[in-house]
Amino acid sequence: MDTEDQHATGGHAFLTSKESKANEILLQYKNQSISDGIEHPESYAPGMHFFNAKPLIDKSVIFRILKAMPKGSILHLHNSAAVSSRWVIKNLTYRSEAKLCDSEGKTIFTARSFKSCSNGTLQNIPAMRLQNDSVQAFDLWLESLINLKLRESDLMYVDMNTIWVEFEQMFTVLKDFLGYKPFFEAYANRLLREFFEDNVMYLELRMSLSKLYDSDEKIYDEIEVVRTMAEIVKSFKEKNPDFIGAKVIFSKHRGMDSTVAQNYLKTYNRLKEEFPETVVGFDIVGQEDINKPLSNFIDELQQYKKSVSYYFHAGETNGYGNDADLNLIDAVLLNSRRIGHGYALFKHPVLRKIVKSKGIALEVCPISNQVLRLLSDLRNHPAVSFVSENLPLVISSDDPGFWDSIGVSYDFYYVFMAFAPRTAGIGFLKQIVWDSVRYSTLTSNERTSYAEILQQKWDNFIDAIIEGKYNQM
Repeated sequence: MDTEDQHATGGHAFLTSKESKANEILLQYKNQSISDGIEHPESYAPGMHFFNAKPLIDKSVIFRILKAMPKGSILHLHNSAAVSSRWVIKNLTYRSEAKLCDSEGKTIFTARSFKSCSNGTLQNIPAMRLQNDSVQAFDLWLESLINLKLRESDLMYVDMNTIWVEFEQMFTVLKDFLGYKPFFEAYANRLLREFFEDNVMYLELRMSLSKLYDSDEKIYDEIEVVRTMAEIVKSFKEKNPDFIGAKVIFSKHRGMDSTVAQNYLKTYNRLKEEFPETVVGFDIVGQEDINKPLSNFIDELQQYKKSVSYYFHAGETNGYGNDADLNLIDAVLLNSRRIGHGYALFKHPVLRKIVKSKGIALEVCPISNQVLRLLSDLRNHPAVSFVSENLPLVISSDDPGFWDSIGVSYDFYYVFMAFAPRTAGIGFLKQIVWDSVRYSTLTSNERTSYAEILQQKWDNFIDAIIEGKYNQM
């Protein structure tokens, strides 16, 4: 058992005397929670679906500790699904420009002029709210359009294809809304705020960089979108010196054809040349099981392999030997710097050794994998085996705004309570946090200044555990 512990994530983490003391305290809470779960499995949050477990997690001392913990970097986050749905409804839909377009059975949010809703009905959302008997019910209905938890409870049990249809529909609902430049700016600021308040210091965002528009119908291309985002990040850093920053991984959907893919790779190079410190990589996103695999774009990806840094989604599937599963092999062959999800990697022992030897980190998103129906009980997640083998891992929340989560603390709760062994404590968390710095795209100089700030926050966190700061509600 000692040998296995040493081989696992955190097994070789050095603990100071204070960290050892904090570890004893944390493990007392953890072991008590696990013992209670054995007696009352029906209310054991780590074994439950997040939609049901969230109220229990909120009451947990362990969650309070993890929420307060400096979490370092979040390296897998889709910007247009990152902000809490409640904030979107309570803020953006109360703006006078907010409208609702019902066309051909589809409902989307927009801020465009009335002529934009072709073959449908366009209504002003604040006016609709005033006409409604219950503002609370109206807002809840609006929020259900962008929050899976507020839809039918059967979504916890449907097949993967069904939940993905519902999931991708929410991106459609918000796309034009967040394309309105004032809303984009407010949303981006809120994104940084929510994660910074969740003790995240650095972000790498998957962004499609779709064109923006303003009230005069002026269009802003990808260059202007990145410039806008960079200015927002710079301003936020000036107001919050402990925030390290945010960078962009240019991401496009698997539904594109090869010609379009090549054009996007050319666009990436232009963006990288214009904003070398902001644009750091390229990815292809979307449900892998039913969309085009990486091999469909192999010629284009090979052509740009030397000039483009890849961060591919791969292996987000329950398949074995199908195209989605084999994306893992192509991602490694194309020198993907990290792998998004990598869920199916546990089926490939040889590839797993290559991933470990190359130091290719897996961007693990626990709640996302559960909500999107890869599994029900997160204690059975493949990352349990990744932890036992000390594969490089970074923890992220993927699209938290779409399932009533905020930041990444809930994902860390599941990682700590469902993925890690009973004996894993501060050493495990310490490695996860510091690996999020190690596997980021930051330069060595950026990492040095980052590490200094993180170390001070980490030391304060350890002191707070010892002082019992998190014991009470």
